[in-house]
Amino acid sequence: MIDLNLCDRQHVKALLRLKETGETALLGLFEAEAELAKARLVKATDMVTVHRLQGRAAAFEDLLTSVEEAAKVINRS
Repeated sequence: MIDLNLCDRQHVKALLRLKETGETALLGLFEAEAELAKARLVKATDMVTVHRLQGRAAAFEDLLTSVEEAAKVINRS
């Protein structure tokens, strides 16, 4: 997970703008890539591919979570 408390305020604001401006195209891309990685993960046959796809899915999920959590971090500071 991305620890937004350790990120620069500028970066957290950029994540917040994604949600506030309704940037559905980019958020949709993140969601689609996460789902694609999960779908490929189900069909993976070797551990190297499994680990790679787990990391890919987790990275996109972390980005989506960070976009949702950015408002909380900005409001606390």
